[in-house]
Amino acid sequence: MKKILAVLVLLISVGFINSVNAEVLTKSDFVKLDNIGMKLLKSNNIDKRMTFDFTNVPHQGVYPIVTDSSLYTDYNLHNNRIISVNANDYLRMTSDDEIAALIAHNIAQGVNSFNGVMNGQFFWTKEILNGKANELKYDKQAVDYLVKAGYNPVAIITAYDKVGAEWRGVFWGRHQKVNTRMNTVYSQIKTNYPKYLGDNVYTKSDNYARFIKANNL
Repeated sequence: MKKILAVLVLLISVGFINSVNAEVLTKSDFVKLDNIGMKLLKSNNIDKRMTFDFTNVPHQGVYPIVTDSSLYTDYNLHNNRIISVNANDYLRMTSDDEIAALIAHNIAQGVNSFNGVMNGQFFWTKEILNGKANELKYDKQAVDYLVKAGYNPVAIITAYDKVGAEWRGVFWGRHQKVNTRMNTVYSQIKTNYPKYLGDNVYTKSDNYARFIKANNL
């Protein structure tokens, strides 16, 4: 009897999760991702062929348990030149500027993946050996890409602050701390596009204010 009750409770719980967590991606989200991605490519005269897709797409209102898709994203980019955006991250963005921010870094990485011997066949070797420095280089390129496409580059900071995990393993990993990346973006904007640091919806946001306070800027 206890086992039957436990099964009933589980079924009810799953049904409840489905009913309250019903936000899923629709066709319009895929179209938006394509449109923003193509705008970034066209505005920056990038003729390298890349396509755009989501990872961790929620189905039937239930978000996937595994949310770290970085390895899958890297595989897609290196082998297929697919610019992948985490669906959970996408759903937390509040503007096209922030969606463009999620795409632009990977476009920069994608552009560089064509360089080298055999059309970049050994690109990932360079990423493994010099990943941290390259990550900051791509963030700087992302700032330039957003500006040329008419987006506000400060959205990179607010987007990263929303979804970027400040993980501990930076010493032995190939990724920078997100705070370091946001500082790199901030310096790039301050040096080359200072007008964007004036009053606007992003510089007035709580996410930007947290970044400024944390770094005593």
